[in-house]
Amino acid sequence: MKKLFSILCVLSLTLLMVACGSSGNSNKDYNVKDILSTLNTANPLGESRDVSEDDVNLIMNINSDLYQEFVGSIGSDEITGAMNLVIKAADGKAEDVKKALETYRANLISVREPYAPEAAAVLKDSRLEVKGNYVVLALGSSADVYSKVDTAISDTFK
Repeated sequence: MKKLFSILCVLSLTLLMVACGSSGNSNKDYNVKDILSTLNTANPLGESRDVSEDDVNLIMNINSDLYQEFVGSIGSDEITGAMNLVIKAADGKAEDVKKALETYRANLISVREPYAPEAAAVLKDSRLEVKGNYVVLALGSSADVYSKVDTAISDTFK
């Protein structure tokens, strides 16, 4: 009887640990369009265009095998480089997507530093976050948007 009770206790604890471990946001599915809408509110771009597949694959150098889907907005002001982007990475590829976006951001900064140092400084403060399989990039048109962006990202991925 004691053995049976011990086995039941171990099984119960194991099930409890598995259930608690799967409750985090790393496995949760989010709607990328909803995330983008929240980012666009926190980091308004004014007149903008959608991020295209060519933007992601060719300009940001993110191969299509690294992501499941993406959505984004690019501001029309070329000097600031303002953008909001949400990428749902393929399983296990979020860090690869982040690395490609870090390189993209570094290139934007290096191009702007000689002729628009204020814009380059704002881009240096930009937000690039990984939340489970989701990679979020917010490049602001001014530095004052980043506290709102931080709040938006935090609230979205609770």
